[in-house]
Amino acid sequence: MSSDSATAPTDWAIRIQRFGLYPEETWFCLATFLFVVGLFQWGSILHSKLVKRRRPSKAPDEESTLSSARPSKRFSLTRLPLAAVNIYRVVAFRWTLEFGSYVINMAEVFVTIAYVALLLTWTFINTTDLEGIKFDVSYWSNRAGMLAASQFPLVTALGTKNNVVSLVTGITYEKLNYVHRVTARSCFGLLLIHAGSEIYNHNQFQSALREAWLRLGITALSALGILCIVSLRVIRTQAYESFFYTHFVTVLIFLSGAYFHTKANHGSVWVWPSFIVWALDRFIRLVRLVVSNHLYFGFTRRSGSLHATAELLCEDFVRVRLHRPPHFHWSHGQSAYIIMPSVSTLPFEAHPFSISSIDSPLFQRHGDDNSENGEEPTAAYWKELVFLVNVRGGFTKRLKEVAARNETIKVLLDGPYGSSPDLGAYDTSVLIAGKVADC
Repeated sequence: MSSDSATAPTDWAIRIQRFGLYPEETWFCLATFLFVVGLFQWGSILHSKLVKRRRPSKAPDEESTLSSARPSKRFSLTRLPLAAVNIYRVVAFRWTLEFGSYVINMAEVFVTIAYVALLLTWTFINTTDLEGIKFDVSYWSNRAGMLAASQFPLVTALGTKNNVVSLVTGITYEKLNYVHRVTARSCFGLLLIHAGSEIYNHNQFQSALREAWLRLGITALSALGILCIVSLRVIRTQAYESFFYTHFVTVLIFLSGAYFHTKANHGSVWVWPSFIVWALDRFIRLVRLVVSNHLYFGFTRRSGSLHATAELLCEDFVRVRLHRPPHFHWSHGQSAYIIMPSVSTLPFEAHPFSISSIDSPLFQRHGDDNSENGEEPTAAYWKELVFLVNVRGGFTKRLKEVAARNETIKVLLDGPYGSSPDLGAYDTSVLIAGKVADC
């Protein structure tokens, strides 16, 4: 009888087992989802490349004849996969929900609901103790905190420009920014559950406040709460620079506090990889910065720092033009980060802007002929990088003041980033253009 009671599982042993197991199972679900998304994404890219290769080249007269002809109405089973993909894209990205001025598509809705459901399910599942009490707080209290900590590397990766999620799924970082905010706010919700249940469940909480690990945990939670507030779109768009600096400081405080808070319970194994993810992204960006600007020998006069001219087109728009490095290539729809030490508050403060000029071999072949005739209409398309900057506050307001004085600015480039839509798999494409301002 005594031997049976000695080998029988206890509530404490079961809690400890699930405390370490459930974060791993959560990551298995996330990795499976990312793998499936990657298969579909890269499969779509591969299909587009294959269709483009199989499509025969047509003579100009043949193209004009075919364009005027009616499209074929013949049904083909080979078109079903592409039709299914198009239906998915329409439902996922064109169907939207509107909350005032805030609009989200169905793909974002699905990711949000699925991610929150995943975390809540693994937080409250199997929380009945051996006495039959359901949702025993001792089962899910610390588990909620550990599940949140296990997501910190993912949250950090989604907020970086060069991350493994983009590599696996083929989704660019700017499209993952929404998921970055969703995961961070979901973790904040789990941490509130963890903190609130600990305060409720422990009568000695006031005396425990003398412990450094608990004070650091409260500091980390407060920093994440501030970060969730300043990352709201209304604040982020109106005061981006304040958000940028606050984001940097609060993330450092949050991760440092979380590391020391979880170290006693062996939970820091989920926190320290976040520092590596962030440092790796910074290293890659530094290498790209050096390569893009030919800064192989340091910041000397012979280094490749670029000079740009800023033109004030009107009260709301500034055009930035700079000579394109010969090795710098981009495609339509991509953006680049501009570093202007003389304009920015900090020397290496980077701001993203869409590239408004064209990088095409066609212009390069004909550019010299135009320059010999004294004409420069194509120079801005193949010899230069052009950015159209919408003037608001902070950095863009200071850039407007520089443009009004017609000053030359030293510029460093980081990029290009983003992806371009591949229209090669489609027979017909409709492009709609509009002006950006009354300049």
